[in-house]
Amino acid sequence: MLKKTLPAFIAAFLVSMSSMAQIGDSEFDKTIKQIQPIPDAIRQPAKKQGRIEEFFYTAKSNGKSLKKHARVYLPYNYDASDKKMKYDVLYLMHGGGDKTTSFLTPPQDWLPLRQVLDHLIADGKMRPIIVVTPTFYDDDENIGSNTMNDGIARTRNFHTELQNDLIPVVENAYNTFIEGNDSMAVTRSRSHRAYGGFSMGALSTWFQLAYGVNAVKYFLPLSGDLWIFNDKNERQDAKTAAIWLNDQLKSSPYGNDFEVYGYTGTKDIAGNPQKNLVEALSKNASLFRYNKPNANLRFEMKEGGQHFYGHINEYLYWALPLIYGGK
Repeated sequence: MLKKTLPAFIAAFLVSMSSMAQIGDSEFDKTIKQIQPIPDAIRQPAKKQGRIEEFFYTAKSNGKSLKKHARVYLPYNYDASDKKMKYDVLYLMHGGGDKTTSFLTPPQDWLPLRQVLDHLIADGKMRPIIVVTPTFYDDDENIGSNTMNDGIARTRNFHTELQNDLIPVVENAYNTFIEGNDSMAVTRSRSHRAYGGFSMGALSTWFQLAYGVNAVKYFLPLSGDLWIFNDKNERQDAKTAAIWLNDQLKSSPYGNDFEVYGYTGTKDIAGNPQKNLVEALSKNASLFRYNKPNANLRFEMKEGGQHFYGHINEYLYWALPLIYGGK
C-alpha cells in the first residue's frame, strides 16, 4: 500500500484495528530484534543491474479464464541459454490498491526493490534469485472496483492461482529448479521457493502458509497480520488466529517444514497487529518455534518504520540474505 494514498476502505479498516506499535518492556518485547539502517550505498543504483520483464499467463477465476501478468526480476548476467544455472524464486505480493510494479519500480522517490536486489547480489550477500511480483486483482486497472471483503477473499484464495496457474508456467519459462508442470512438480521444488507480501500482501502470505505450505517453504509477511472472521463476520483476536493457523498446518505433511520471517515498524499502522500475532504464535502454536536456536519464526521491528514500500524494501535488504545467503 502506498504511503498517504491508501484506498479509504483499507486505511479505515487498518486504523480501526491498530495503534502505533512500540517495543516495550514485556518479556516478549525483549525478544524483538531491532532492524538496523541500511548502508547509504544501497540508495544509489548498482553498477551491475538486473532487468525486469513483463510475464503473461492465464489464470482461472470463478469458472472464467483471465489473461493476467506479473513482473519478473532477472539478476545481472542471467542467461536463458545456460540451463545448468538454476535460480530460486521469490514471489512478492503488493498491498491493497497497489499493482505488479509497486515493489520493483515504485512510482515515488523511494528505495526500489530492484536496487536492493542488485546490491545484495553484487556484494555477495546473497546468491542470484528470480523475483516475481503478481497481483491478486484481475489486473492492474480494476483495483478501485474492489471492496474490502473482495480484497480479503482475493488474498485468501490467491494460493490456488499461485500453485495451479502461475508457478508451473513462470518457473518453466525461466531457469529454475522445477521439473514438470503439475502440482507434484511444484511440491518437489518447494524448498527453492519463497512467498512474501506487504500489508494485504502480508495477509496473502499468512493465507499461503495456511493453505499452500506444500508449494512454498519460506514466508515473508511484511507489515501485516492474519485476519480470521467468525460466522458473524467479526474479526477474531490474535490468539484465535494463531490457533487456527497452527491447526491448518497440522493437516499438512509439510506442517513442520517452513520458515517465517516477519518485519514491521513502530510507526506502522499494522505494527501492533503483526506483533500481537507473532506473540500469539510463540505462545499458542506448537508448530512455531520462536526465539530458539532452531527457530522457524523470526520477527524484527524498525524504530520509526512506517507503512510504505521505502521501509519495506529496507527490511528485505536484511531478510533475503537469511534465506538466500551463504549457500
